[in-house]
Amino acid sequence: MTRPALLLSALALCALLAGCSSTTTPNHSTLTLQGTTTGVSFPDSVLYLASGDETNLDNAGSLKASGAFTLKATVPPATASAFDLLTVPTGCTVTGSAQAHPKVHFYDRLVVHTAQGDALGTIQEVITTGATLPFGRVARVYSDRAAVVKATVQCGTATQVNYDVTLVKGWNALEYSVGSNSVTMKTLGQVSTTFEAAQELPYISVVFAPSTLKFTSNTTFEVSATFYQEGGLGGTYPLSTDVDGLSVEPASVTLDGIAVLSTRPGAGLLTHLGLRAQALTTTLKFTYTGSVNGTRPFVLTLDDDYGQQVGRGDGVLDVQRP
Repeated sequence: MTRPALLLSALALCALLAGCSSTTTPNHSTLTLQGTTTGVSFPDSVLYLASGDETNLDNAGSLKASGAFTLKATVPPATASAFDLLTVPTGCTVTGSAQAHPKVHFYDRLVVHTAQGDALGTIQEVITTGATLPFGRVARVYSDRAAVVKATVQCGTATQVNYDVTLVKGWNALEYSVGSNSVTMKTLGQVSTTFEAAQELPYISVVFAPSTLKFTSNTTFEVSATFYQEGGLGGTYPLSTDVDGLSVEPASVTLDGIAVLSTRPGAGLLTHLGLRAQALTTTLKFTYTGSVNGTRPFVLTLDDDYGQQVGRGDGVLDVQRP
């Protein structure tokens, strides 16, 4: 999570709310999360702690196709990215008390990725019995000190953040809930939970290397293109651009779906987790037959059988012909 003003913290918390995974160890310097997911299924994958604007890559976990997962966080989050739980921005007020001003990291979920970084989905820890808040979920907070915070931060009429937490130094489990314009966090009581998995919205993101197509005396330009299959989207898709005279070969790309992932080069560092890569890196050859000089952006589009856009890549077309 970025170091905020609390308004950013509050908005982040609203985005963060989605749950994590359970099993608290007695040693607060180490967090162990493990369980079996319900809902959608994933192939063998890698897991990370995450919040609305941060994925913590220091501690990786594994998820098996059976739904069983485990993540052990032995490396504490970086101090530089911690934020003060009670930082109050201009225009906001705080009421209540705080025994100390803890600097914390907030993680509300696990993100599920393939070995090459495709976003497949999330795992959230949902409270099934014992919740004291509407739609109660569990978040994990790493605190740099022990603290008791019973306070409310009010930013106009737009956002309210309510704290009623007792933190230890290290890892903590908290109950949280989101309303239409509020976030509430409380110390977690005796609860039963389940781990719910949700699939990422299917989409294909394309990244070019280099990102600029340069045409001087040449008519073709080759780039390396990586197709990231968010949500496990697969199939054969035609490729097209939005610039007259700019064409691409091959004219289509075939991507393996989530159920038929194949091993590709580049996954070596994570093979010990039993992971299979999903992102595809290939070479695209662009041809420009137009006569317009100058620099302008272009978009590579992937469409499905119904003509709907299912992916895109953004680059720059630089034409400097005599």
